[in-house]
Amino acid sequence: MGGGWLDGSGPQVIAGVAEIVWPVSTLPIVARRWAATAAVFLLQFVNPLRLATLSQMTMREQGGQSGSAPAMTTSQIAALVGAELRGPGDIVITGPCTLALAGPGSLTFIRDQAFVARWAGSKASAALISAGLSIPEPGPGRALLVVGDADLALIKVLERFAPAPPAAPAGVHATAIVDESAAVAATAHVGPQCIIGAGVHIGAGAVLYAGAIIGEHVRIGEGTILHPRVTVMERCIIGRRCTLHPGVVIGADGFGYRPSPDGRGVLKIPHTGNVEIHDDVEIGANTCVDRGKFGPTVIGAGTKIDNLVQVAHNVTIGRACLIAGGVGIAGSTSIGDGVIIGGQAGLKDNIEIGAGARIAAMSAIMSDVAPKATMVGAPAVGHIEFFRRIAALKKLTNR
Repeated sequence: MGGGWLDGSGPQVIAGVAEIVWPVSTLPIVARRWAATAAVFLLQFVNPLRLATLSQMTMREQGGQSGSAPAMTTSQIAALVGAELRGPGDIVITGPCTLALAGPGSLTFIRDQAFVARWAGSKASAALISAGLSIPEPGPGRALLVVGDADLALIKVLERFAPAPPAAPAGVHATAIVDESAAVAATAHVGPQCIIGAGVHIGAGAVLYAGAIIGEHVRIGEGTILHPRVTVMERCIIGRRCTLHPGVVIGADGFGYRPSPDGRGVLKIPHTGNVEIHDDVEIGANTCVDRGKFGPTVIGAGTKIDNLVQVAHNVTIGRACLIAGGVGIAGSTSIGDGVIIGGQAGLKDNIEIGAGARIAAMSAIMSDVAPKATMVGAPAVGHIEFFRRIAALKKLTNR
């Protein structure tokens, strides 16, 4: 695959895409301009595809390959997860699937009684089920694998059947730009078109996939994986065994402005701090973690953050928290260990969320939350109070 955007022939690519949008030569001048604009827009999607293609080419050139896990029998899966096997042990399972989409050779799972009725109509050959569920015997040619917790058992099954990750051989790709003062471990992988600034330290076994950008004096720990187009701005610290999914931005300026004294505009507040991400953190695609105004924004060890989350300047998130997609956390808020935050919840600035608290989806947290409290609503209140108000409102509307 030769030519194209990455080797300097961008104008030819634009012309080619424009011809796909419309036969440009047949159009009047205004329409030609529109076609060129559309072509540039399309190239926003074409270029990442070219990067992915480069990664695949690198894998082939360096002997990398991806593969699928071998099939397993129901008895082998039962041994893997410590299940009680009901039914034949020689059924061949080729992979896990949902109840609705499963076919012969599929393993599905049933976590609670609400899903039991779907088992009879499913074409799955076997199912992981949580102990204590009332479920008919599997019938000929099917099996049930009874475990204490079907969700936990499924993790082991998924790990066994997961395809191999993209090959990441040690070394620096020829198209990467690495400052001469950067220290890249010999066992690290730096993929196509990565940019690594001055004074960067990249630990052993770290993987930077295509297009990752690492600012000056960043530290990336051992075994950490940065997926395509991750950006880590200057002086930020990423711990060991972290995973940052595509499009994550670490260390952009926080949203800090003040009205100007003359009332005619706003003044930007400099952000001189950084971001510290501790070990074993996972951050979903297109999430942003802003640098501190002074001092760090901190994400504690083992915390998992979903896609499209905004973590503002000087936020502190504790250990082993779970934060679902679309959450917004305003500046200088402190979140304790083990907190769970549902999707699209919003947290006000300068508040404290106690350890073990639970925040329901789409809740608006406007004040401190006690440890282990469960908050619901906008503005949020304790869950018992919330449902008491709902019941009272229902009584009023039924009069």
